[in-house]
Amino acid sequence: MQSSTPTLARRYAFKLLANVASVPVYLAMEAILPRALGPRMYGNYSFATNLFQQLSGFLDMGTSTCFYNALSRRQNETGLVGFYLRVSLLVALISLLAALCMLIPPVGEVLMPDVPLWLAPLAALWAFLTWWGRVLRSMNDAVGATVSSEMVRTVVSLLAVVLLGALFWGDWLNIHSLFAQQYLMLGATALGYWLVTRRHWRQLDVRVHFRPDKARNRAYCREFFDYSHPLFVQALLSFLLLAAERWLLQWFDGSAEQGFFALSQKVSMACFLFVSAMTPLVMRELSIAWGQKDREAMARLLTRFAPLLYVVAAYFSCFTLAEGPALVNIFGGAEFTAAILPVQIMALYPLHQAYGQLAGSVFHATGRTRVLRNIAALECVYGFATAWFLLAPPELLGLNLGAVGLALKTVCVQCLTVNLYLWLASRFIPLNFRRNLAHQIWSLAALALLAFACRQLTIDLGFGDLDSFGRFFISGVLYSLLCLVLCLAVPQMLGLSRRELRELFIRLKKSRRTAP
Repeated sequence: MQSSTPTLARRYAFKLLANVASVPVYLAMEAILPRALGPRMYGNYSFATNLFQQLSGFLDMGTSTCFYNALSRRQNETGLVGFYLRVSLLVALISLLAALCMLIPPVGEVLMPDVPLWLAPLAALWAFLTWWGRVLRSMNDAVGATVSSEMVRTVVSLLAVVLLGALFWGDWLNIHSLFAQQYLMLGATALGYWLVTRRHWRQLDVRVHFRPDKARNRAYCREFFDYSHPLFVQALLSFLLLAAERWLLQWFDGSAEQGFFALSQKVSMACFLFVSAMTPLVMRELSIAWGQKDREAMARLLTRFAPLLYVVAAYFSCFTLAEGPALVNIFGGAEFTAAILPVQIMALYPLHQAYGQLAGSVFHATGRTRVLRNIAALECVYGFATAWFLLAPPELLGLNLGAVGLALKTVCVQCLTVNLYLWLASRFIPLNFRRNLAHQIWSLAALALLAFACRQLTIDLGFGDLDSFGRFFISGVLYSLLCLVLCLAVPQMLGLSRRELRELFIRLKKSRRTAP
């Protein structure tokens, strides 16, 4: 059993390689969509899909995390999978009913202002398939089938971008063909994930039985209810807050500003792809460590990986911050010039998104979901107040900053909330909060300084036009080399001591010698 499950390092390596492969795919898709749809329709697409994505997150109410943690501990319990299949069908049914309600003009025109109402059912199906794909992917991580799962994701992603490119160059890409392409990609990915899990069970000679008896079914209901019912308030408040802030932007500023913010959000998500490979794997290890009542192991995991993931995110975020004008020119073109400042602000979002997932995973793994609920209630108050102040017009006591305002709110509120999570986590596991906070500040300042210096140097030396791809590429190469030198000179950037860095190089040399 032990030998059949790849190590954490190997699983992370495959996740990271899959994410590396998906970056050009993701960037190609996001370079195509804004140009093909334009700011208004791109904004409509983003608003509608985000609304139903938030609804799926609310209906989830932490049950997918409970499922992931439970399956990580009881990997051969296929009745647990059958139980969660029923939960998923309930999520799909409620999402569809909500979409049908949106087609009623008095309801849809209020909840989706200035957006075609026929987008609602299309967006609802897209949101459910996206959520279900994440569930199946986490299921593969839970049973240790990460390697095959990531191979499936990489292959499907490559085929998807080829299809999207063919639609674009053939001048067939519109909102309808886009949804069709997305359904095909999401459906194929979900099917691939499911086949990987079935093959994993078959290899281990696990009897697949998806129909738990009544006693087992009641036990699952109690387990999920005990875990998730404190998260109901958190899920509801998060749904209301995140949906309300996008609704405020749509109501006060319209679809074009929605499109500018959507582009900034997509660019920030590209920065997070490298970090997102590791967070579910660390969460699995945290869950196992808590099951063994080993708080020291939990602290070691966070101390080792939190600074590393933060710096990886900061590496991409700082370069995006410095090269925002070039990125907007490459992805959106002249129509999206107003998105430059939102893109630069949202470039900082992946920094604390990494920390947030790790800190939140501590509370999920330990079952302290009441803390998550209480923080969500507090965030709802200061988050919505900040969103209103930045988005509302002056006559309603706001600054009316549009996409810039929502980007500022998103980054600042997340920074405050995540550090609150870290502080609370440090109260019951031996984690040095002050050292982590200091590391966030000085490592970000160092990388931002390098990024802006590289941009200015390539401009002064005349490497192409100001926002040309050639100058952008040279700046990126120079920035990467300087970051590598900085990390080798100051290993504390990665959360390592010099001794740990030397030991790492020694292990790498040994592995190269023993490799066939």
